[in-house]
Amino acid sequence: MDETKLAVIEASSLPMSIIIVGVGDTDFDEMDELDSDEQLLSFNDKTATRDIVQFVEFQKFLEEGQITHSSAINLAREVLAEVPRQILDYMKMKNVLPDRNN
Repeated sequence: MDETKLAVIEASSLPMSIIIVGVGDTDFDEMDELDSDEQLLSFNDKTATRDIVQFVEFQKFLEEGQITHSSAINLAREVLAEVPRQILDYMKMKNVLPDRNN
């Protein structure tokens, strides 16, 4: 997990997002740690420049053990929820302004 944390911290300066979907009934505490919504991910005196990880636990979207149309929509919404902010954070970090001519 240490190598994963360092990789995420290094990747936080790149134009990317990492989406993790946890499947099964295992303990996902380490995935929640990567999805650093409360504070930026830190490890060995290194800190991510921005939050790039979205973790979603698949089991929470099952209805009576099944994926339904509405739960699939909710799952997709949750999986993609942070991506727009992550894009904006990257653009701000690189001082890229929107082209108002388009």
